[in-house]
Amino acid sequence: MTPVVPKAVTRRRAALRARVDGLAADLDHWLALTADTDAPFPQHHTQVCALDAALRPLLARVREGEPERSDVELSLLQEVWCRLRDALAQRHDESVADFLLLADDFAWSCHLPALTAARTVEGGDPPPVEPPLVHLTAHAVPFALPRLMGDGRRARVGELLRALPVPLVGLPFVQSRHLPEAVLTAHEVGHCVLDAFGLAGELSALLQRTTEGADWWTDRLPEVFADLYGTLCGGSGFAFTLAEFVALTPDGPPSPRYPVPRVRVALVADTLAEAGHPDAAAELRADWAGNPGRESAPEGLRPTVHTLLTARLKALGGATLLGLRPAAAADADLRATASALLRRAPLPAGVTPSAGLLVPAAAFAFHSNPERYTTVASALTERVHERAAAHRTRGLRGTVADRPADTPEAQGARAAGRLTSLLDGW
Repeated sequence: MTPVVPKAVTRRRAALRARVDGLAADLDHWLALTADTDAPFPQHHTQVCALDAALRPLLARVREGEPERSDVELSLLQEVWCRLRDALAQRHDESVADFLLLADDFAWSCHLPALTAARTVEGGDPPPVEPPLVHLTAHAVPFALPRLMGDGRRARVGELLRALPVPLVGLPFVQSRHLPEAVLTAHEVGHCVLDAFGLAGELSALLQRTTEGADWWTDRLPEVFADLYGTLCGGSGFAFTLAEFVALTPDGPPSPRYPVPRVRVALVADTLAEAGHPDAAAELRADWAGNPGRESAPEGLRPTVHTLLTARLKALGGATLLGLRPAAAADADLRATASALLRRAPLPAGVTPSAGLLVPAAAFAFHSNPERYTTVASALTERVHERAAAHRTRGLRGTVADRPADTPEAQGARAAGRLTSLLDGW
């Protein structure tokens, strides 16, 4: 005789399946919003495809599972998707949509050189190819997802988010109204690059072999790397903006994660020098030391900076960080563009008016002449958006021909396996 299932159990299962189907329908909604060049957000299509491929198998598992466990798993998956959905949905807000387009373009320009190098590695899983998804937050400082773990449920949600193939970069909402600080996105992309391409182990081993006091460096490697990578991507625009940003936090007790501000300034100055811009490096050190109450940026760090920037890294197919030559490698072009923006003059001949140049140039324009910048801020910001939009290719990030055989769906399938392992382990 078939046992009678209580109506309460039947209702609970039906409600669970309805919630699962609702979340799946929302994934379909976002696939449609990004489906092609006629859709509102085509540049996010591969990101949404990868997320869909990661989450859809988990939803099927939850739909057919026992309600008690499935309710818990669904609540976690819902929180994960809503974090990503909320980030995507900000693009519907016309007051910040242009800024987010620009920030996405800039993040992609920072991410692409490392991705291009990592694609040349033979054997093993192909590298993740989706760029970070930029969004605005209530936090006072920018952050990248790998650093937000927390405790308890928050830690579990953080682990699930980290297992996904699309990293999140959060920017303070106020930065959407002050374009120069958007250049700090490059630091957060540095965190994503270190994490996505598995560089931390290789660089830590390198430091242990080559550097006196290696433990200090390895303890702070994520922040050191992000500052170095940000400088390579944003040149003087990043370096001077970071110096002003960290100056708000005076030197204090040693941190297990962050170098003190004067050391961070020394690191980015040495990176500028290694990148072939010694005058900019000297200018940064002088500018830092010229402010009352600041200790001079220390000397003696450059040999280790040189090691980090010039070592051939297996995870990048033998490329060096310095050899990636990200967007703002030509400091003279950046400064000339900053001057043209301030003067409302034509941009220098031969420069490519992409977000990779315009965002750092706007940052340096503010640093070099904040009074003039303030008077032209509205027109300058509008011009940056217009020029970046004219340069932007509508559609997928990069051309289809440039994308490796590792499709977003394949990335998502591997992420689904990681998510399943995490849920099974709890």
